[in-house]
Amino acid sequence: MNLVLHWALLGLKFIGLMVVGLIYSVAFVCAMAFVYWLITWFAERIVGRKREPAGSDTPRLRGLMKRMARQTLLLALTKEPAFSKLGGEPELPEGLAWPEGVKEPRAFLAQIDLAEVRASDGPEWLPAEGQLYAFYDDWRAGFADEVRILSSLETPGAPVAPASTLAMKWRFQERRAAFLPFRSIPSLDWLGVNLMDLDVSDEELDELSSAPDKPFGDELQHRIGGYPSEIQNGQMRLECEYLARGLEAEAGPPPPAILRASRTWLLLLQIESDPGLKMSWGDAGRLYVFVREADSQKGDFSKTVTISQTH
Repeated sequence: MNLVLHWALLGLKFIGLMVVGLIYSVAFVCAMAFVYWLITWFAERIVGRKREPAGSDTPRLRGLMKRMARQTLLLALTKEPAFSKLGGEPELPEGLAWPEGVKEPRAFLAQIDLAEVRASDGPEWLPAEGQLYAFYDDWRAGFADEVRILSSLETPGAPVAPASTLAMKWRFQERRAAFLPFRSIPSLDWLGVNLMDLDVSDEELDELSSAPDKPFGDELQHRIGGYPSEIQNGQMRLECEYLARGLEAEAGPPPPAILRASRTWLLLLQIESDPGLKMSWGDAGRLYVFVREADSQKGDFSKTVTISQTH
């Protein structure tokens, strides 16, 4: 009887040790899981880095976007006296006529003081002096000259009222503008990568696609220079080159000459749909005006190309 009791006690002791060991093991695993969760939370919430799958191209693309970033100037509301503005009436110098459109005078969009742009650390490929005036013709939508840019080195004059034949919907409210510098991030279309060759998840692709808009928050993106914030996917540089040549883009890779020439286009002006100015391009769309770098440096804005996009 004593022997049976002895073995029973040994068995109970062994079982107790196993239970204690199991509890310690579970506690250890839980503690390690908590530490891992804490480290992950710190990395994602504090450092701001998201974990990417092994082999993801996202870190490389983020780095490329950062290295290719350019300065852009936001046309922000100012109460200070300023020549640069959106809407209203253009202050044209004597001898510079209001341009005509297909069926009525063009709508006045904006005027820009290039000396103010340079003083605000704007693009160096723009002239350091003079004025630019932007005019829009809805009847030229889809053509290179949808927006026409006039330039002048002469002293601006008094505001010029539009002709009575210009429809009221093309007479925009006035807003004087100051220039605020931002870093403009290129979209995937400007990186020279093939989306079909990328190893990125759908979530990462959405993040990368929205990156160009992020620096501006809720600001309306009336801008000079930098990269366009596209609404639709596409290769704007190639589209500019085809429009400038009066050609239709064909399926397949572009000819080498067109591909080389397309790399010379730079964003001159981006104009947002703006309810406050009564500007609307399609369904809350944007206008993008491009110029060749060599033409801009010479002060020649007669061959700009406009692309419009809408939601």
